[in-house]
Amino acid sequence: MSDKPARNRLFLWLFLGGLALILGWLGLKAWRINAAAQDLLARQTEAEALAAGGLNQLNPEAAESLLLAVRRDVVILKRETAVFMPLLSRMGWLPGTLGPTAVAAPHLLEMADAGTETAVYAFRGLKPGLALLADESAAGESRLAEMVGVLAAAGPDLTAANQSFDRLVAARQSLTNIEALPWRVYTLLETGDQWLPLAQAGLKFAPHLAPLLGSDGPRRYLIIAQNEDEIRATGGFITGVGALAMADGRIQTLDFQDATQVDNWAEKPYDDPPAPFSDFMGLALFAFRDANFWPDFPTSAEKAMALYVYGQDAPPFDGVIAVDQQFLQLLIEATGPINVPGSDIVITPNNLLDQLHQAWANQEGQTVGEWVGNRKAFLSAYASAIRTRIETDFSAIDPILLAQNLYEAAETKRLQIYVYDPALATVLQELGWDGRVSPPAQGDFLLVVDSNLGYSKANFFVERTVDYQVNLQADGTAAATLTLAYTHTGPPGDGRCVQDLSYYREGVTYLDGANKCFWNYARVYAPAGSELLTASRHPILGESLISGKTWPGTAVSLDERPDLSTFANYFVVPQAATKTSRFQYQLPVVATAVDGTFTYQLTLVKQAGQATEPYTITISLPPGAMLRQATPAPTRVEGVQLYFAFDLKTDTVISLTYQQK
Repeated sequence: MSDKPARNRLFLWLFLGGLALILGWLGLKAWRINAAAQDLLARQTEAEALAAGGLNQLNPEAAESLLLAVRRDVVILKRETAVFMPLLSRMGWLPGTLGPTAVAAPHLLEMADAGTETAVYAFRGLKPGLALLADESAAGESRLAEMVGVLAAAGPDLTAANQSFDRLVAARQSLTNIEALPWRVYTLLETGDQWLPLAQAGLKFAPHLAPLLGSDGPRRYLIIAQNEDEIRATGGFITGVGALAMADGRIQTLDFQDATQVDNWAEKPYDDPPAPFSDFMGLALFAFRDANFWPDFPTSAEKAMALYVYGQDAPPFDGVIAVDQQFLQLLIEATGPINVPGSDIVITPNNLLDQLHQAWANQEGQTVGEWVGNRKAFLSAYASAIRTRIETDFSAIDPILLAQNLYEAAETKRLQIYVYDPALATVLQELGWDGRVSPPAQGDFLLVVDSNLGYSKANFFVERTVDYQVNLQADGTAAATLTLAYTHTGPPGDGRCVQDLSYYREGVTYLDGANKCFWNYARVYAPAGSELLTASRHPILGESLISGKTWPGTAVSLDERPDLSTFANYFVVPQAATKTSRFQYQLPVVATAVDGTFTYQLTLVKQAGQATEPYTITISLPPGAMLRQATPAPTRVEGVQLYFAFDLKTDTVISLTYQQK
């Protein structure tokens, strides 16, 4: 009996001792967590002060010290809180924002850990480049070449940064219902989401930028300048072309010329052009300027390189880079104003288009023959001016704005890059920056391609809207109706649309070539196996066409590529008028079922060169079907009909799941 109180006292002391140890351990953890958290909060002001002057003014040593300190605090915070994370994920029942914050905590901490690890790797690799940006004494050309060397040496660190960033993206995707989080956390996540795509794409592309610029050997690229005011399949009429030679980050040569002067018709035979060029424009030879007939940019790029090499007896190229007028605006916005040598012209984003149009026009004192032969001489001068700015005043360029604008240009297809280098080609295809048309293996697909085949710059005035209606059937097939509406916003004409070359005259202005009827060869690309049922008819008399061939106006099905069905028609949009063209077709199986749940996915591909344009999508589920999920959320839902209305700026995917009775 006497032993029992002693045992009880022993158990009590052991319990109290264990509790004291646990409380002490918790207290130590709380102190460490609090210290790390307070350090992180205190460093925000320091970070803002360091970044205030931009990358060009950033102190690399101070920035690295701060970054490593933040990384250390995050590692401590993650280690000390690891034991609590499984519990927090089950505490969504807490009131107010406490519950959602507790559930989100593991993912938020994983984002912080992956993000700081990414930053440390990326900064270590790119730190020498910051010193180059800050060094105003270095020559611009050599500084650019040294920057390419930095990128080449940073390859391993950038690869590691990519792997860390993949963890950050995965953690962010695991976060849901962020609107329920505290305002400060929600705001930070929203801001981060705006930068996330740019950061992810930049990290993927950065290790390959140095080879693109010739770090591992000379590179030759064909530079194609496309004019979106005369829309063509890959963005616009090829108005100018340059041969760019790069080595070790230095531009060796850049020869720019009028695209119409590439061909050597006098001494060499040329193939017949694709049928629409002969049928609708009366062309007899396949010229370089028409090489971008196919919307798949790699296909058109291959043809452009072949025609250039053939016509100019030039050595082969390593790839093609296509740009348009909007790309130049984005580029000059980042480089700053450009002085054109030999003139008092200063190019800015605001006056670029006006300067291009004025330079294109018939200049005072020029004969028509002189104008036709020299009307694009300004292209070489402008290209030389931009090159000079980059090489001699590189420190004046805002690197963040440059990255943002180049990303926007690539995403909106104002910039397209096709190369032979396997590693870079793979990344460009993954990012969607090579202009490749790659339909998914399953699901619905829509690409509308306009080609101005009418000797005009009429797209300067033309606006297009797209309405697509899909009626899904019980077996997963669907009926589709596509309505294209074109509005010519220019001044009224004489009511007659007749193809001519009347702008080849004295006193011509750019708008003279733009305020014309729009002669459009429209192609619709749908899933393979789609069958055209009916379409609008647009007959055109031969007397209105330079070719002299009457167009019956009936839409046709083309055997253009095996992985897509193609429907085409040709029609004219008069000045100050609206033209509507409709295609109705039967889709194959576009909604697939797994365990009774159907998935329908619509891939919308934006044609390069087209402005942001209104799209209206109506998807009708089978009668009695029940929607389970739709991404993005529909604009409205009425029974089994889902409506989506948005402006298409980049390729977009609509995905939904539903169940049938």
